[in-house]
Amino acid sequence: MAEDGDKNGKTDSDRPLSETMQIQIVPSTSPPTQDLTGDPYDEDSVIVSTVPVRFDSVIGAAPESGPHHKVALGESLQLVRFVRRGNTLMISGLTPHGRRLTFEQREDREGWYVVVAGRRRRPTERELGLIVASITQEMEAAMAPEGEQEVRSAYRLAASSDQPGLPVRGLQAYRDLLLDEAAAYLAGQTQRLAVVAVEYQAFKRFAIRHGHRIGAAFVRALGERLAMLYEGESKLHACHKAGKSFRLIVADRSAAAVQKLVEKIVTKETRAWIVERVWGQDLRTHPEEVHFYIGIALARPSERRVADHENLAQRLNDDAYRAAKLGQLRGHTSIQLAKTDYRSTVAQWIRGSEDELEEIAAQMDEGPAEVMAEMQDYLHELIPADLEGMAVEGDVHALIHKAIARDGFWQGTTAMRIAGERLIDRFRENHPTPEGQNDYVGGFDLGDEFYGISIEKDRLYFAWSDLNSAGATRTRAGLSRIQHAVGWRREDNGGIVGHFMQALANTEAPEPLPERILAAARESYVEVRQNPELSVADVIDIADYLWTDENELVTLKDLAEGNTLRLVLPDRSMPVEVLERRSSFFLRLLIDGVEHVASATDTFTGPVVKLRIRDAVISVATCVLEMKRLELLDVLAIVREDNHLSEDEPMDVLGFLRHIADILLADQVKGPGKIRLALGARYEEVEFVKVYSLEDVREHHPGLFYEAVHQALLTEHPLEIDRHLSEMIVATMLARSRPV
Repeated sequence: MAEDGDKNGKTDSDRPLSETMQIQIVPSTSPPTQDLTGDPYDEDSVIVSTVPVRFDSVIGAAPESGPHHKVALGESLQLVRFVRRGNTLMISGLTPHGRRLTFEQREDREGWYVVVAGRRRRPTERELGLIVASITQEMEAAMAPEGEQEVRSAYRLAASSDQPGLPVRGLQAYRDLLLDEAAAYLAGQTQRLAVVAVEYQAFKRFAIRHGHRIGAAFVRALGERLAMLYEGESKLHACHKAGKSFRLIVADRSAAAVQKLVEKIVTKETRAWIVERVWGQDLRTHPEEVHFYIGIALARPSERRVADHENLAQRLNDDAYRAAKLGQLRGHTSIQLAKTDYRSTVAQWIRGSEDELEEIAAQMDEGPAEVMAEMQDYLHELIPADLEGMAVEGDVHALIHKAIARDGFWQGTTAMRIAGERLIDRFRENHPTPEGQNDYVGGFDLGDEFYGISIEKDRLYFAWSDLNSAGATRTRAGLSRIQHAVGWRREDNGGIVGHFMQALANTEAPEPLPERILAAARESYVEVRQNPELSVADVIDIADYLWTDENELVTLKDLAEGNTLRLVLPDRSMPVEVLERRSSFFLRLLIDGVEHVASATDTFTGPVVKLRIRDAVISVATCVLEMKRLELLDVLAIVREDNHLSEDEPMDVLGFLRHIADILLADQVKGPGKIRLALGARYEEVEFVKVYSLEDVREHHPGLFYEAVHQALLTEHPLEIDRHLSEMIVATMLARSRPV
């Protein structure tokens, strides 16, 4: 025991977590790629990667040696290499189970093939998922812009967990298992399916009072307790989702049986065990401070007739979390009071829960919008290729579905950047369009933003778009409805982004692109408006448009009863009077002679003043930058001269245009447009689609113009990506015809 324990023979497992807990964060890196064009292709040769392999074993246990070690579910190929062989791109690597796979993608774009033991065949879904994950690593490693990298780093940290020694599975395993169990339920292989969301109540008090290490110890203790409670239970999976969140996937149990399983968590014994596990005998947290809000969602037999397994899994995941939040909010008139209450709650999501949620939202001091925002789970998306998921794995999942599987029009950040830069270079150098390629490209960026680049006649158009009321629609109507509204996997190529893509593609139309985008915005709005289930209540922050009589932006103290302000939009200014301020955050405002109710809160960046938008639907806001070739060249020449740059000094023109369009869209288009909606106006596409030339930007927004020059144009963000993979992306993204 001298080696593994202290002088009393105690090991770490005997000591409380407050003494032994260590936070280990291992950054996720990607394997370096090499140009192997000249190398002979050898099925058994590999390039040794520096990627740290995560194992399902506990901390301190050595992984098995050799190619058959266990790797966490959802892991990508290991020891990956890219190679070009004639007209075929090959990607080779080891699966998590040590089997070698080689994927082939031919230039004729017939799709992926897999070579296993010398035999060539179509890949399975699991094998295709491995290659997607492998390309994800390659492309995410190439992403240099700081903001995007922060999103990816945060996602990877949450996905891998900062506590790799937890005895329950992690986020990726949760996703895989829930999708598998949903498919089994729909196929009749299991008779019942439930998801249970387990969340610490008022968890922040542990971390704030005692520090992050003790907060992490409470997370570890709950994971250990769940593993202990359900050890030996068949068809039950306990998983750590992220942070304070755990999930149970339960198959073939009745609702009553699931309730009995859950009751084990909320007992006094469990709470006392967790506190003692963290602190030992020297308790610094009372067991009555440890509580949970728990939600249960059950699969319905009727869903076997209409749901696919992805939608079912997503619905169970979302409704379990919403049930947990519903139980937490019951009996309270304030979200903040509900979050600080010392009690455990268990709630089941049923068909009437939606109505109950709306009743609770109407009674809350913070208002319905804030309550609905609480219903959205962090990292809630199970399928990465969706609206919010585009920020991370969805980037390459979307590329695979578009470029290889021919499934929809979703592309993603890195692929769009590669193809967009090629188009801009073609425009600057006045090169003709290569045979078989388009003069336009369109797809998604981070979150729910999408954009298109098109060369028409002597002009380059850069159209940057965002979705109005996407978050509120996602919460109220659900993932499948918002995907349909946006256009995900629709055979008719309709939806918001579907109409946008058709406008980009219709280059032979007599109308210029801005007019076609206007028509597409109107057409998609009319289409979405016909579905009453997409009608939502949204909010808009007007603080950045509120000014005092002294021409200063408002502070919280300016929002006092009797004060007069001005609401300044790009085309008009309206008088504002504060009629009443109640309970520190409730406001009654008289705006241009009409009374409106608002909420006001203070943040470290300034006040937030929210107006409610009633009866809104998801719609589009777009900023279009329009420029002639000589206009763009003149701007670049002036910038080079002012900054003493040589002609061959690289410039990030795409980043420059993105920066300008993104800020203009937020400040001059989307924000003012949504404020008009909150004041009672109807959606008009001319208010949400605006066109600017570079001269307009330089003359009327000089601060933004030079900010974009110095923060984007002069800052190089090279994509250090395998050139064969890059060429495949360009050829596929710009291809004029696609095989079915």
